[in-house]
Amino acid sequence: MTMILDRFEGDYAVLEISDETGSVLYKNLPADWLPEDAAEGDVLVKAEGRYAIDSYETEKRRAAAAEKLRAVQGEA
Repeated sequence: MTMILDRFEGDYAVLEISDETGSVLYKNLPADWLPEDAAEGDVLVKAEGRYAIDSYETEKRRAAAAEKLRAVQGEA
């Protein structure tokens, strides 16, 4: 299961949660349940009842997105 912080809406964070089958659902939870430095696009993990940022997966996904953007811009 992968959890990505999609956006903030007021006092809530909207998580995009996907599983290995490709199913996606969105879950709202209080924004104060997340680390203070959580930002849109961060990959989150839940362990011992707490949410934390998976810095490695977040950076990996951001690098892949940046590479795709460079490839598209190069084709234009």
